[in-house]
Amino acid sequence: MGKKRHSDVPSESDPPQKKEKVPEFNGTEFKAMLRNPATAMKGLEKFTSTAKKLPCSDLYDVVEGYIKISMECADIFNLLEGEKHTETEMMLVFGSLEVILLRTASDLSHFNMVGNAIVKKIASSYMKLLQGSFYSSNHGFVRQCLNLLSAMVSQGVEAAREVLDHIQIKTLSGLATRKDKRGKPDVRLAFIQFVLSFLVSGDSAVIRQTLELKELLPHILNTGLKEDRMSTVNLILSTLKSKVVLNKAISKTQKVRFFTPAVLANLASLYKWNGIADATTEDSDSSGLSVVRELVHSFLLDLCCSHKHGISFHDASLGTAGRAGNLVLLQFLVGLKQATEDELVADLVVNVLKTSPDILSRYFKETQYSYTPRLKSAWQDNVNLLKKIYEAQPDISTVFQNREMIPLPRLLSMIMVISVPPVCNKAFFTQGLNLASSTVQLMAVSIMNFILKKASKNMEYLLDKSVWYKSDVYTDDMMEELCCLNIRKRLELKIRRQKGKIADAAEVILLKALILQVICLYQKVVPHLVMQCKFDFSKLLKGIVSEKGMREEIPPILQYQILQLALDLPASKFSWCRIQDIAYSESSSGEKSVLYLLLKMFVSSNNSSHLRPSTQKLVLKVLKDTGVFEYTLPELELWLEQLARLEPNQQETVIQFLERVLVKLVCSSHEYTDKVASFVQEAGHLQANLSSQEGDAVSIAVSHIDDVLDMLDVIMEGSDGEMEEFGPSLSEELIIQTFPFSTVVPAALEARNKLPADKGVVCEYLCAVLSDVLHCQRDPLPLCLTLLQYDKELVFSQLPASFYQSIVHLHQYSSRWLPQQCRQQLVSVYAPLCLLTLTPASCSLLLKAAYVQGPAALLEDTFRQNIEKAVASMPLAEFPVVIKQVLLYIRSTVEDFGMVGFSKDIGEALLRILMGMLQDLVAKLQSFEETSNSKPATEKSQKESDLFLEVDQSPTILVSALTSIFKHPCLEQWFLALELAAFPPHSLKPVALKHLCAQMTDNILTLLKISAPALNDLSHLELLCSYMVALERATLKELQEKGSRPPKTHSRTFQALLSLHSYMDSSNLRELVSQLLLLPHDSLICPSSEGTQSELSIYGQVALHILTKCTSTSYQDHSRFLTQAHLHGLGTLFVSCSSPELEAFMLQTLSYDPGSAKLIHTDVLLHCLQKPLRDSLAISSLLLENCSSHRLRFEVWCLEPSNMDKMSETDAFFPLINTYLQVASREDPARPKDGVSGICCHFQIFLAFFFFIRWQLVDVITEKLADSPVEQDKWRKCVMAAALKCLIVSYCHPAASTSAQEHSVLKRLQHLLVTSPADITASDWNSFVKNGLRNRYSDHHFLNTLSNVLELMYGSSEVQKDLIPLSTLYMMTSSHSRFLPTMLDSSEEPTRSQAKEALVSLLLCLVKKCPTVCNSNHFVVLLAAYGATLSTSDQKLLLLLQEYEKNHISLSFLWGPAAVEHHKTRKSLGASLWKQPSSDDVLALLKTDAMIQTILKFPQQRRILPQDRTELLYTNDAVKDLGSLYDPCFLLPLFSAILRPECVIDCLKFASCHALGVTVMALSSYDPKVRAAAYHVLSCFYQHLEAARFREKRQLLYLMNIVKNGIRKQNQRLPFILTSYINKVAQQMLRPDRYLFLDGHCYELCNQQGIFEVLLSFSSSPLCSEHFQTQILRVLCRAARVTKAAYSLTKSCGLLSWMIQAVEKRNLNQQLLCAMIDLLHVLWFTILGQKEKKVHEASTSSSTEEISQSLMKCLPLLLVNEFLCVSLAICRHLRLGVKAAQFSLFVQTLCSVLTHRGTALSVNKQADRLMLHPQPLSCTETLSLLLCWASLSHHTPLLTQIQALSERNKLKQLMGECLQ
Repeated sequence: MGKKRHSDVPSESDPPQKKEKVPEFNGTEFKAMLRNPATAMKGLEKFTSTAKKLPCSDLYDVVEGYIKISMECADIFNLLEGEKHTETEMMLVFGSLEVILLRTASDLSHFNMVGNAIVKKIASSYMKLLQGSFYSSNHGFVRQCLNLLSAMVSQGVEAAREVLDHIQIKTLSGLATRKDKRGKPDVRLAFIQFVLSFLVSGDSAVIRQTLELKELLPHILNTGLKEDRMSTVNLILSTLKSKVVLNKAISKTQKVRFFTPAVLANLASLYKWNGIADATTEDSDSSGLSVVRELVHSFLLDLCCSHKHGISFHDASLGTAGRAGNLVLLQFLVGLKQATEDELVADLVVNVLKTSPDILSRYFKETQYSYTPRLKSAWQDNVNLLKKIYEAQPDISTVFQNREMIPLPRLLSMIMVISVPPVCNKAFFTQGLNLASSTVQLMAVSIMNFILKKASKNMEYLLDKSVWYKSDVYTDDMMEELCCLNIRKRLELKIRRQKGKIADAAEVILLKALILQVICLYQKVVPHLVMQCKFDFSKLLKGIVSEKGMREEIPPILQYQILQLALDLPASKFSWCRIQDIAYSESSSGEKSVLYLLLKMFVSSNNSSHLRPSTQKLVLKVLKDTGVFEYTLPELELWLEQLARLEPNQQETVIQFLERVLVKLVCSSHEYTDKVASFVQEAGHLQANLSSQEGDAVSIAVSHIDDVLDMLDVIMEGSDGEMEEFGPSLSEELIIQTFPFSTVVPAALEARNKLPADKGVVCEYLCAVLSDVLHCQRDPLPLCLTLLQYDKELVFSQLPASFYQSIVHLHQYSSRWLPQQCRQQLVSVYAPLCLLTLTPASCSLLLKAAYVQGPAALLEDTFRQNIEKAVASMPLAEFPVVIKQVLLYIRSTVEDFGMVGFSKDIGEALLRILMGMLQDLVAKLQSFEETSNSKPATEKSQKESDLFLEVDQSPTILVSALTSIFKHPCLEQWFLALELAAFPPHSLKPVALKHLCAQMTDNILTLLKISAPALNDLSHLELLCSYMVALERATLKELQEKGSRPPKTHSRTFQALLSLHSYMDSSNLRELVSQLLLLPHDSLICPSSEGTQSELSIYGQVALHILTKCTSTSYQDHSRFLTQAHLHGLGTLFVSCSSPELEAFMLQTLSYDPGSAKLIHTDVLLHCLQKPLRDSLAISSLLLENCSSHRLRFEVWCLEPSNMDKMSETDAFFPLINTYLQVASREDPARPKDGVSGICCHFQIFLAFFFFIRWQLVDVITEKLADSPVEQDKWRKCVMAAALKCLIVSYCHPAASTSAQEHSVLKRLQHLLVTSPADITASDWNSFVKNGLRNRYSDHHFLNTLSNVLELMYGSSEVQKDLIPLSTLYMMTSSHSRFLPTMLDSSEEPTRSQAKEALVSLLLCLVKKCPTVCNSNHFVVLLAAYGATLSTSDQKLLLLLQEYEKNHISLSFLWGPAAVEHHKTRKSLGASLWKQPSSDDVLALLKTDAMIQTILKFPQQRRILPQDRTELLYTNDAVKDLGSLYDPCFLLPLFSAILRPECVIDCLKFASCHALGVTVMALSSYDPKVRAAAYHVLSCFYQHLEAARFREKRQLLYLMNIVKNGIRKQNQRLPFILTSYINKVAQQMLRPDRYLFLDGHCYELCNQQGIFEVLLSFSSSPLCSEHFQTQILRVLCRAARVTKAAYSLTKSCGLLSWMIQAVEKRNLNQQLLCAMIDLLHVLWFTILGQKEKKVHEASTSSSTEEISQSLMKCLPLLLVNEFLCVSLAICRHLRLGVKAAQFSLFVQTLCSVLTHRGTALSVNKQADRLMLHPQPLSCTETLSLLLCWASLSHHTPLLTQIQALSERNKLKQLMGECLQ
């Protein structure tokens, strides 16, 4: 039996039991277990299992505990010593080290020194053991080794570099292939994690080195990537994307070298991934394959399609320049086999070729896909891919977006690259169309259609002059030449097999439609090829229509395309082009005419929105080609519209009737033209008789009709395009008067009178059409007379009365526009039928019915309601006719206004109704246009095929409607007729006339307000031209008549001006504003009562409104027409009213034209001074600055005490005072000097009240007091005290940001303290220091000033007693809360770095002044802030540390954050447990990049000890960032300390971290003490090297011996190139896989070996590539900076001749040209030296003898001419394009050469020496310079002028440059 189970709840009587404490596994216990061999393995196992659970709040952190007591982990490493261990034991040891490293790399990062120490220990001692373990068959053991290596790399950059340097890459071979087939973690995964850890933890140098190793990443990607697990694939792709692709530190060249075509192909294999899906995604429905495909697709798109991050290079020439281009991408795309099968792969190919079109042509040449037409699905897939590729290319080439001009032939080639596939040639289309397969033919034609569409879009773009009018590069003429001469030639694809019968099988419908569309495109693109085709295209038209209408068996697509073809092709391609022949053809063959078929086609296509517009256009085109309807073609649309509205059973009769009418009309056109002319003449005579005018005047006007008709006969016989040759063109008004209606009207009426009784439908149709024609007449009398005449003939016929019902209605309606006597002639005839009623069915009929009933019907509410409903539902096409109908009614109402039986009230009401209706129609029509614009364009494209074309006609209809409105004579003549006193012919009494004019003007003005914005948007403001002219005339007339007596309210003229001035011509508006401003003062200002301010009159308000509105619109140049009188009027307005808008305009006027201030009265200045607002005072400043009269007036104003008090009360006047004082310093004889001094004295009085912004006055006043030393001294003391007070007050408050005013006052204070620091009181000084340190601690201006002033305040032997002691000041500085953040801030932000530098300067100054302040506690902070670089702050910190060292506080081996960690750890562990940092710890702090930069740019002028007790900081303008170089003055003593004999150092580490290289480079220093220190370090290293043991010891020792033996004298300085070579050799010994790489000594060394001659010879050979040529030029440029080298190269090596020969090479590119310019610039100014400066100084001297002696020191004239020849050779090649920096250098050099040549010529002339004639720059060379400058600065006007000049003078070469 077991024990009883105790209750969980303790009883109250039982005492509480103590919980047994479980002993925790801590670091001490672990260390004890490791020391016992029996428990060591168990301890490791327990340690590893516990560590994997950490960090955990419930567990003791055994890892941290162990690290604290054993930072070197010696106990663990001891387990690896001795005999051979089992794999299980080593796994436990490696596992324990792994968990420690993982913790120090993550949450225990403050122990990173421990982690780095472990890494170095393993790398130096146990790397062979790890590498040997890779060959084990135990997969778990191998994974553990790789995991340990990954953990080592995770410690950081130095650890990654350490592992990479020590590991043997060959031992890793085969690890990527060791995988587990079941998907468990395997060796391959561990190897992948190890390799990727270098990318994650390494810096850019490590990443680049990792990418170069083909055994790492390329090996992984090449060994079964597509079988890896999903998580592994994601890890690889995401790491590569973030650390390589998107890493800006990795160059594009490096990426291209890594992502080879093979690597890209391996990545693309993931499209067919077949691994294990071991991860879940957000979309549970997506499979693992789709996820991986999307991952790799996204990665490849970023890599291959990004110019910024990827491997794609931008080729501006699109591959036409013959460059290699994107070869990697090309080879990758060619190798993609599944592009036609896989949509994602196809998308990748399309996107890559879209971003890199330069490889398009080469891709299709090298691809494995065949494009030879054949009946195979593979061929169709290939062609579909081709279409996708070219559909993705932009329709309009991006080459037009370049700012540089390209020659037209090359531009054409670039356009063709993205427009025409190279495989789609003539053979392709010929073979495709010849194959007896509709599928192949369809594919071939679709490709042809696609190409022609692209060509058409390009040609439309090229021929769009509005685009090239705004272009800075090309002109419209150039684009037209490109379009006409080149593109069409390139697109000459022969038309073959694109015609034939249409009635074929249904499966080729689409093929036929495409063929028809292709022919249409041929007509647009290459019309001459269509003209060569002899096929009769009218057969196609007869094939889709029959006598019954459209053939139902023909698909609408074919019908539409045939109609489009008929519209696009010229008339000569159709046999039915002459309608005169159709009567004979019908009678002879019995076949219906084409005109009949067209009309049948029109009525049968009434239900199709696509076919009806095309059919209507075709009918109109056929009729227009006859020449009969040249000016009356719009009327034919009315005949067709009414035909379409008939019932289907009525249309046949009407069509036959129309066919006979039109045929007869065309055959006898002159007969009916004469009839129309006779009716027009009759109407003219009748109107003349009614107006009681003389017949002679009328006959003259009417005789014009005969002249016009005779002229038209001549025109018709000539060509269509030469009308202007036969006399003046016909105006629109003359055409309307001559041809009020078409000749169809009399022809149809004549045929109507001969109709049989059963043709009543024809009569109804004619009446409907003629009603519309009547409504469209401006003068209805000729048409009404025509109707009356033919109605008379109809009366005498013997037909029944029911036949004439519709004719009776039309007669009743049209008789209203006939004179009374004409109406009376037929009343009795139609009496029985005159009372028939009409049933309105549309808006037009509703209007017509009401108008027939009389005015009362139009005024009824019911009529208005019905009209509103009808307008709301009226189709868009009916608006023009209805609008013209309303205009006709308005004209008739105006003519009947005031007549008997037509009262004034009825007339006004009727006009109001009609004009309101017209306004509603315009508003509704505008809403149609807005609605059509707001509709998304994608709706139709998604539902309808692109074989149909939908055209939006709303803008066209709107413009047509507004044209008919505003060109109507009634509106034009009555607008402002009363104001202009120009009335149309009328018989009204004065009162009625006045009412009519007022109402018409108001209504027309409302119409203009509604329509003007729409016309402005549609760019048709010319329709308002006559109204704007009338408005201008009326305005000028009113100003002339009533200008002296302005009205109380706005007249109609000025109401219109206020509403429409923005639509007036700018010149006309200027004239109006000018006239307004020239009005007398009383006309612009209204008289005011007492106590109130004057107000603007009506005219003043209008002028102000126009001026203020124009400042915010396009009229920005109004100040140009403001003369003195205008400005006087403007000033009157300004003084007389308070208007912010007018102030803004005045300010803008004075800013644009400051000289106009002299034309403005001084009252304006006084008005501005009375109200100190911002704009007013700005105006005052401009007046004072630009006019002495205003300054005098201001001085008088200031002398009044009240005004001076007013200025003292506010800060607003300060800018004005500042402006005055700056201008007052100028000499002006018109201003008395006493006045200026008096004003200055007044300003000195209240200067004490001014703060920062007022300090700008000090310089002006000081300058004024220059003649009075005593007053100036007093003034200086006052200013110094005021400055200090000002800063004390300002420093009392924290500043959000550094104030520029504070900085200015600080500089002034520092300048004043130089002369007399004793004038500062101790209290002021102490307040200044305390407040500044409290609130301006981070302001570097304050800290620098304080450092500079300390020397002045504490420098003398007698220091004021009450000043703050220096020790206190040091304590205040170092104990500030911002001290540590500022000192330890490593940010590169300028403000923070400057604050740190200023603080270090202050500390250095204090320590020098008071050495007793040195404290060891501060020393750690200084070490932590020190970076050991040559930055200014680090140099000052080194001086500060040296000052501490002088005061017995020793330097430490560590610096930066490592010093802080060292101090923290030492403080926590105590001195007994802590060891000093080892040499490896010190060397680990050296950054490789910084060491390399220090070697490359070693500071040879840096001195290790101050000279002459001066501590000069090292500077070098050639080095941009001195912070990237280490300071040898710190490193050399450091190396000396760690190389002491008693120290242990890793010699291999010393050499590999470039410490040896920096020491060797110090031998080239110009400071002997630096060289001595370097020699000492090398001797110490040599001793350690002899005792060291490592593989490269012998080579390094051999090198050291060679260097040692080569030193011939003590402390010898070695040339820089020699030290560089020694360093390179040492690195080559350590890393054999790396490659090998000027001052005066370097040049001598190279010159002795003949290196420069070899370089010049090699550069001229064909074996030298452009890359090496550029490098050679850089070497020469570096050598040319040495004076001796420059002379030797030009004299002995013939460098200038070599440069000319190199420039004249054909393969010169931009990079070489820029390098050549750099070489020329350096070479010239090195040789020139100080000669140019001396010549300039001598030329300014007065002694002629000195000038001649000075000028004798010029360069030889032959040498100068040789430089000039090189410059001119370069000038001729500037068309290749240079960068702005190089062009600036070239111009500077050329200017100096030309100047010096002129000087040399004058010297030789004075010396009577033989010399050549001066050779000036040619015009071509000068234009080349101007052209290059204009291109770089994008100066379009200059480019245009140069182009015009080149074309005019036939400068072909320069023209080529311009095109470039």
